[in-house]
Amino acid sequence: MGARDNTDARSLVTDARSIATRWRDEMDLRDMTGKLLEDSGVKDLTLDVVAIGKASLEMTAAVVDALGESVHRGLAVCDDTAPRRSASITDVVVGDHPVPGEGSLRAGMAVFDFLSQPSDADVTLFLISGGASSLCVAPAPPVTLDDLAAVWRAALRSGVDITALNMIRAASSLIAGGAVLRRVSTARSQSFILVDNVVSGAEWVASAMTYEFRPSESFVAELWHRIGIADRDLRGRLLAGFETRSAIMANVPDTRHENAVLADPAMMLESAINQAERLGYEVLNMGADISGDVENVVAQWSSVIDSAPTRPVALVGAGEVTVKVRGDGEGGRCQEFAWLMASVLDRAERDGVFVAQSSDGRDHVEGVGGAWVDRATSTIARDHGIDWAAVAASHDTYPALKSIGRLIEGEHTGWNLCDLYVAVLA
Repeated sequence: MGARDNTDARSLVTDARSIATRWRDEMDLRDMTGKLLEDSGVKDLTLDVVAIGKASLEMTAAVVDALGESVHRGLAVCDDTAPRRSASITDVVVGDHPVPGEGSLRAGMAVFDFLSQPSDADVTLFLISGGASSLCVAPAPPVTLDDLAAVWRAALRSGVDITALNMIRAASSLIAGGAVLRRVSTARSQSFILVDNVVSGAEWVASAMTYEFRPSESFVAELWHRIGIADRDLRGRLLAGFETRSAIMANVPDTRHENAVLADPAMMLESAINQAERLGYEVLNMGADISGDVENVVAQWSSVIDSAPTRPVALVGAGEVTVKVRGDGEGGRCQEFAWLMASVLDRAERDGVFVAQSSDGRDHVEGVGGAWVDRATSTIARDHGIDWAAVAASHDTYPALKSIGRLIEGEHTGWNLCDLYVAVLA
């Protein structure tokens, strides 16, 4: 198809939204799961299933659809249960997210109890998706839930990437960083992973739950320093927990374990690129590994927009920006990215639309999946008496975007593959 020639403001919004959502129609979780079961050599074996993360119920249902009675037992740890599909053989435990809570502790104990029960299954299959680091925890004594919350708040203030945070979590965990494999009783175990970590890939989804992580004390201490943990009592408990965990990790797991990727952000990005091309846009591929401080990412996108061809083009990328939160404003990563991009489009010499949308359907605020902005957004905000710079400084993007009708409704998608970012230019 040739370059799109009917790029009026309304069609730009429609096209950007279409590019950002097309992947959901093209990626079938059941088909992908069935193929990976076959490729991994476990399709003809009997399984116990342990699913942990935001997509745990959907992943479990896909396995049961493919294998039926070959699945002997199941346990799913998720962040909510309705109105989502769950396999009848699966026990469900609800954890807390994004900060671990009592539900997360119960989930950790449920996983340990499940793995300790006698089983005649051939394989223990772990189904892992984003959010598992918070939904299911087992802190090594004397580390407490309050300590985990303090670490999370420090990481949010510092703006470190998710890999650094997950390394800190794993360093004092009895379940993450491969510790859970010490509790598997079957001779073989396997993990299928939905990747939501563009910095380090599958290994650091769910704090490396089924990957071996055995860091040195000096390495972990440097991580504490990076996120600004200065409280001596907290550091002392984290160190003691690290030592407790290290003693357990010295034991070699009895199970023969393998990890496999079920889906990653690059698959979502490929679908978005294909849709943009079908709509007649020249595509500028921003990559499937977008990360780092949102202001730096916005500067990069702004530079590409400024030098883009004058033909209709679409900038498409996937990833997860980070936000150094100052104040108590309400918003999310996608909303933050979109709000900052409004200023970029306002300065542009042609019409444009930017969409930032979460793949799991939730951008921190309940019922919100992301946001979109166009060249007129900054002007509309001013007409509503909104101080654009003040909103950006306080990260209070949700009420501002809501008041001008620029939010994208969120619903649970059953996926968790980071965020998708699209800019289309007339």
